[in-house]
Amino acid sequence: MRFKISAQSRNGHKRLVTCVAWSSTEEIYSCGEDHLLISWHLEGGIAHSSIVTEFADDFYPTDMQWHPRPNSAMLITKKQTLDVLLITTADGWIRFYKSVTPFWIVISFIGKYHLVNKNGRIEKSIDAHKGATTVGRWSSDGSALLTAGEDGLIKVWSRSGMLRSVVVKGMFPILSAAWSSDCTTVLYSQGAHLTFQSLNSNSKPRKLLAHDGLILVLCWSHTHGLIISGGEDCRYKVWDPNGTQLFSSSVEDHPITAVNWSFSGNYFAVGSFNTVKLCDKTGWSHSLEKINSGSIYSIAWSSDSTQVAMACSNGTVLTGHIIDRRLEWNNYEVTLVKRKVIEVRDVGNEIRETLDISDRVVQLEFAFDYLVVITPAQCHVYSVVNWNTPAIFDLKNTSVSAVLLAEKHFLLVEWNSVSLYSYQGRLLGTPKWKGMTQERLYPPCVSLCSDTLVIRSQSNEKLLHVLEVAYNKPIIESQSYTHLQSITRVALNYIGGITDRQVALIDMNKDLFLVSIRIPGFGRVCKIAAMAQDIAWATDANVLAAMLDATLSVWLCPNCVHYSDRKIIRKTRIDKESSEFGKQPSIANVYNGIVMIRRGDGALIASSFYTFFISLHQHILNKRWKEALSLCRVAQNEILWTCMAVMATDNKELNAAEEAYAAISRYDKVDYIQYIKSLPNKTERLAEMALLSGDLLTAEGILLQNGLTEEAVRINIEVYNWNRALELAIRHKKQLDEVLNARKRYLQVINKKETNQNFLAYMVNVAKVQEAAEKISLKREVELPEVGTQKSETVEQEMTI
Repeated sequence: MRFKISAQSRNGHKRLVTCVAWSSTEEIYSCGEDHLLISWHLEGGIAHSSIVTEFADDFYPTDMQWHPRPNSAMLITKKQTLDVLLITTADGWIRFYKSVTPFWIVISFIGKYHLVNKNGRIEKSIDAHKGATTVGRWSSDGSALLTAGEDGLIKVWSRSGMLRSVVVKGMFPILSAAWSSDCTTVLYSQGAHLTFQSLNSNSKPRKLLAHDGLILVLCWSHTHGLIISGGEDCRYKVWDPNGTQLFSSSVEDHPITAVNWSFSGNYFAVGSFNTVKLCDKTGWSHSLEKINSGSIYSIAWSSDSTQVAMACSNGTVLTGHIIDRRLEWNNYEVTLVKRKVIEVRDVGNEIRETLDISDRVVQLEFAFDYLVVITPAQCHVYSVVNWNTPAIFDLKNTSVSAVLLAEKHFLLVEWNSVSLYSYQGRLLGTPKWKGMTQERLYPPCVSLCSDTLVIRSQSNEKLLHVLEVAYNKPIIESQSYTHLQSITRVALNYIGGITDRQVALIDMNKDLFLVSIRIPGFGRVCKIAAMAQDIAWATDANVLAAMLDATLSVWLCPNCVHYSDRKIIRKTRIDKESSEFGKQPSIANVYNGIVMIRRGDGALIASSFYTFFISLHQHILNKRWKEALSLCRVAQNEILWTCMAVMATDNKELNAAEEAYAAISRYDKVDYIQYIKSLPNKTERLAEMALLSGDLLTAEGILLQNGLTEEAVRINIEVYNWNRALELAIRHKKQLDEVLNARKRYLQVINKKETNQNFLAYMVNVAKVQEAAEKISLKREVELPEVGTQKSETVEQEMTI
């Protein structure tokens, strides 16, 4: 992947260009030391310039940014105006300008603050800083802006220009600053230090030594929160939101003068003298382009993250778009060779196809034998069976931020909403869930499979919405899962039925959890690893791969993590040291027994796990148990036999499970299976098979639904689930003595006294009842003789009469 750079017409600026900004995906605005504000309209990659206005001779801009525009026209009211231009000047003044296009910020060496309408009339001027104003940034919601200057101050202003607060009061000039995504923290550079300053007045700033020299530029991504910084030490670095360094580049030839994240957050651009780099979000470089432009002072990305504009010191405005993006699926390789041209190559027979797209390509994804191509206005769906006749349909929303593919359908993530389509181009539905807001969805926390969709809440990062995907009814939320910590990554398994559906998630502590999200067993959660960096499910088998801090781990049977048998879990997990993958590796895909790893330097490495397992899984998926057993007998591998035992148990195939457990010398399991076979009652057999899988809740539910309360109490006693056994006995008023006697024998064996509060409370109640019963019986014993005496006296009197 690389930039294709083109220099724009020399009919533009005559002197140094200091700042550029995109007003739309087809229009760029630039401003420089020649005091001109120029608009560049792109048509087919060729820019046509027009002078918007010429400022005064002492007007010297340094920064420019458009006001964040609403992503839905429904958010715009008649009273709102989006045609104000903000300009800050060298002696500490800010200017707001209005035009026919949305808000944007320009910083210049003019010393006055102006609000100018579309006719050029100045509406307001406000003093901001003493000395040059170096930075002016809108907040992500556009309700406020910050300015920083050479006087060491950072000020926060309202949208109308009223001063809200002075956030930072320093002694040294501030050269760069940025908002956090939630607008609660400001990051700025002073000298060689980066400082995090919360807008909460009670919090102290966090300061770290980031570079060996002066920090010139920084950028804070609003998508995933990563930070890039560049300085006079000729390095650029990547940081996490807590200030931990994730990547440091080698020493470049010249100081870093411009950095900027793409809106998607997948990559960023770095500019220096005669050089521009396209880098992955982890830091490694996709490409390096040498250009004859002098120093690059500003880099701006288009909103679709496919184009860049660069302001250069020799007076040129450079534009570039991303090409040579490469995707792979099975034997096919897809490459974006031009803005509107895709090349498809069949690696097996070297047959090539060229796909001409009507408009420039914004997004493309390739999986499950389908290639989905997104343009600014349309979606093209190609099948590997026929590349000549794609399904084409118009997009309802042009702001597509991600495309997720599944076996039967695909999902378009459109800022704050999603749309589900079939591969024939038919709209299947627009999923809805509780608490939908206008905030942007985070694509790494959206996952799709053939029957389920999982989305992290926009307002609560601990909440997962689980939606059932069905073609004949609306796609709405069925249930939700609340995690203990904020969730940063989710992934659904692709293979299996609805009851096998699980989601793997990574939380903010980098702990990896596996959660059952469909009935039965919804919400059953198990922590399976710590320090997880990335996760991915295989697309052809129910296999989970995770890149951990020290190992690449593959779970061949993820269902068994819910078992109580830890030996089985360990035998179905394969670990490989990750030292060969470098720093910050990621998983590209998992297919056909091979995990493709993207190293820290960008290289792809194939790491294979036990390949016989894929054949075993295909046999079991198609109910070919004889072939599966034959494969295990031939291979005679302990891992394969263990996987066979787990999957046979899950599918209630007792004969296959018995042979598999015998092959791995688990004779306790063999004996238990033989006991299950001997049970005459089918309901009891089903419950015992669920118990064999370690699923006590399912086993208990089967027994209770069929009225077998005694058996439900018994299995809880057998697994020492004392509280549940006592609860069932009290509720159904059965086997109370059996539970108490079993508990008593258990305590005698372990030589301990009763400490369980439930049993203590019950025994206290029993003692009270017995005491009350004894009092009643004593009272009756006292009353009975008195009654007998009275009766005898009455009889004697009657006889006398």
